[in-house]
Amino acid sequence: MERYPPPRAATLAVASRSSGPRPLPAGEPLPPEDYRRLFGVVEAVDRAPDLPTFRAELLHALEEWFGYPSVVVLHGPSIGAALRGGHGIKSGYSRTFLDEYARRWIADDPFLSPHAWGLLTERSVVTLRELEPERDPRQAAFVDEFLRPHGVRDKVGMMIDAGEEGAFYVGALVRGARRIPARDIAVMRALSRHLAPLARQLLARDRLSAEAGRHLALTPREREVADLAARGLTNQQIAARLFVGVTTVKKHLGRALAKTGSATRTQLAVRWGALATATASGTTPVGEQPSAISPGHGEHSK
Repeated sequence: MERYPPPRAATLAVASRSSGPRPLPAGEPLPPEDYRRLFGVVEAVDRAPDLPTFRAELLHALEEWFGYPSVVVLHGPSIGAALRGGHGIKSGYSRTFLDEYARRWIADDPFLSPHAWGLLTERSVVTLRELEPERDPRQAAFVDEFLRPHGVRDKVGMMIDAGEEGAFYVGALVRGARRIPARDIAVMRALSRHLAPLARQLLARDRLSAEAGRHLALTPREREVADLAARGLTNQQIAARLFVGVTTVKKHLGRALAKTGSATRTQLAVRWGALATATASGTTPVGEQPSAISPGHGEHSK
């Protein structure tokens, strides 16, 4: 019978000084329930494997934990670029609202001004009221003639600083309320800090994917579909993640398969992974030129 040596006593013992949980400091801006909101959002996104998942989960978490009816999540190389032409998703906006905004009011939105970008960079979270739109006649008209008739009483924007990789802009509208609660602002400021490392990591990966996509002349949407398909997602899962229809996914996937010279999803996964690795190392894999394989063949129709 095998014998084990007797256990050794600990070489160092530390006397416990615990006398119960530490109370919150005086003047603490966040009560315990707000810390739960903070962790609820972080828990919803901290295992996101890719940028589309992060955007979608962050949007849904803000809807759930803050009760915001209209949320947008955008990203770009800077906060200004994210707001003016960034990629992302939105939820809770009616088609009428979006059409009128694009046709008549987009140039007068206070959040699309350098002043707003500066405050977002400085404070990470800014409300519409803090931008003082009443000081500019065009911005005042935006509020009085566009937002108010649609029932919007306040708006909040949050910047997630991803350093050299860019920035996220997260915006939300408040309807039927006079202002964004101070507690919401405090939670979102903490949230901005907590999400910054993950945002930087996901944007870096997306940048490498975009460079690989440009090498193959893929459009941004074809590149997103190719990346998700290469990771094993089905067409239905890709459609849900990108907020598009399955038919649209099939169309983009067919083109991505053709441009990568892949007849199946398995080939796409291998070639996409090799190209992404080569792009990161600054080399070009042999044989990764666009192919004339027809998008009518292979597994993209599944």
